[in-house]
Amino acid sequence: MTSINSKNVLKKAIINCLAGIPIFAELDSDELNTVADHLHVSRLESGDIVFSEGDPGDEVCFVVDGTLDVLKRYNGKVEKKIAIKAPGGSIGEMGVIGNFSRTATVKAQTDATLLTLTRNRFDQICNGHPKIGVKILRAIAQLLSLHLRDTSQELLERISPRN
Repeated sequence: MTSINSKNVLKKAIINCLAGIPIFAELDSDELNTVADHLHVSRLESGDIVFSEGDPGDEVCFVVDGTLDVLKRYNGKVEKKIAIKAPGGSIGEMGVIGNFSRTATVKAQTDATLLTLTRNRFDQICNGHPKIGVKILRAIAQLLSLHLRDTSQELLERISPRN
């Protein structure tokens, strides 16, 4: 297989993955093609740390295959699993929006493949293709709003008196 053919096969696979990720649901095939040009593919082994709580964040990652554990420090050192990310899931969305530190540690539960979009590459998309940038930002805002609603509901359930 030639190098050019290999790149085309990889790009088609990336576009197919993107089509199944909620943040990219509103993008058409040309827009997905544009986004695919800005992504990096990485492979993780079980136990690899994607990033640690408190690290600077400047990228969002999308799970292609495998599963990731999202861990939060409790009492300063013990980590508690607060979520599992499966294929189609994303982690670190706030990293492309601003200079936020990571709010949790993410560790590969199994071997996994990730697509990564850095803040710099996202800025390039926004500057060169503002309509794509707006669609992605809206989707990220919706996702973060859903996370906030879920967290608020969990908090309410924990602080409400039990009958």
